[in-house]
Amino acid sequence: MTLPRIAWRYLTARPLVTGLTLAGIALGVALIAAVLTLRRETERTFQREAGLFDLVVGAKGSPLQLTLSSVYHLDMPTGNVPWSLYEKLRENRRIATAIPIGLGDNFRGFRIVGTEPHLFDLQHEGRAFFSFAQGAVFRDDFEVVLGSQVAASTGLQIGDTFAGTHGLVQMPGSEEHGEFPYRVCGILAPTGTAQDRAIFGTLRSVWIIHDKEHKLHATIQGTASRAESSLEVTAVLIRLKARGLRLWVADDIRNHTEGMPAIPVNEILRLYQNVLEPVQKTLLAVAALVVVVSCFTVLVTLHQAVERRRRDLAILRCLGGRRWEVAALVMLEAVFLTLGGLSIGWLLAHGLLAAAAPLLRERTGLLIEPWSLDHTEITALLVISAAGLLSGLVPALSSYRRTPAHDLGITE
Repeated sequence: MTLPRIAWRYLTARPLVTGLTLAGIALGVALIAAVLTLRRETERTFQREAGLFDLVVGAKGSPLQLTLSSVYHLDMPTGNVPWSLYEKLRENRRIATAIPIGLGDNFRGFRIVGTEPHLFDLQHEGRAFFSFAQGAVFRDDFEVVLGSQVAASTGLQIGDTFAGTHGLVQMPGSEEHGEFPYRVCGILAPTGTAQDRAIFGTLRSVWIIHDKEHKLHATIQGTASRAESSLEVTAVLIRLKARGLRLWVADDIRNHTEGMPAIPVNEILRLYQNVLEPVQKTLLAVAALVVVVSCFTVLVTLHQAVERRRRDLAILRCLGGRRWEVAALVMLEAVFLTLGGLSIGWLLAHGLLAAAAPLLRERTGLLIEPWSLDHTEITALLVISAAGLLSGLVPALSSYRRTPAHDLGITE
């Protein structure tokens, strides 16, 4: 019988202890693999989308809130700014593209974004950011283009109609604008960003719906209805002619207009540094602690196993087994436990991420590659492997130093 087979028989002879040891290692590995994968994928997606726009201009408030609501569709807007501000920004010679957006309604939780057709002309990293899977861009009011996730989740097709609901989130009892049905004219190809969860239409469509509401409220309150000059947008998304102008243009907007500028890249970096990174470090610390405890468990388990089997090992030596073969037998058990826990943990983490990927994409627009590996995760797995093998070194050396005479109680 070969040494690997003997080591395997020893492990399967104590299934409870072996199973608990494997579970401890697997849990630590799963936590580390999951946290590292999520960190890598979220950073990749957020930075890609943050780099799409150099500035976002909206109502005064929190720059992070403005960025999340306008670029990622994850938060509530800080308010509205007048249409005249967009016109002023559009004429700025340092600005290459200014794109207004208007928020206020949703369909089944997906935000309806009023905007201009030139949004779909955006270039990113030398190629078009948006592409159409079906149909084309809207030409008339109440025509809309669906993000890929919206189309997949709702089942809407080209030519279908639907009614928006007041508010940015779906809530029971919310007012439905049934008298203003939208018609689907295009469906976008997946971008792997939050734009896949948006419904794009004309700004005028948003204004028409909310102007009716404003007139109704004005009639009830006995005030004057809104004038054409008071039209508003939620934010303006800006691409500059040179990224080095960001701070200069931001200061100019802050000091000479009623709007508030935000630099998406800076806001996302601040979000990571102040919120996400501490949470990730805490989870990694917990996972590392679990791995350390598991390695000590491997050490104690193998040491106790050597003590219980010392007569068996002594007999093996008497039958011709060498010292290094006895030590190798113990090390093989450590190898099986470590690699087994490593494999189970990695498959568990990435399997759960693969199962959760559709939900993450639907809720946050985050498109992850659950089975991908990078050098950081590979390094972490190698460190865990080395720690597990080192845990088996102490009992292996202990068995190497034993003599058959001592273990069998033979006296000269």
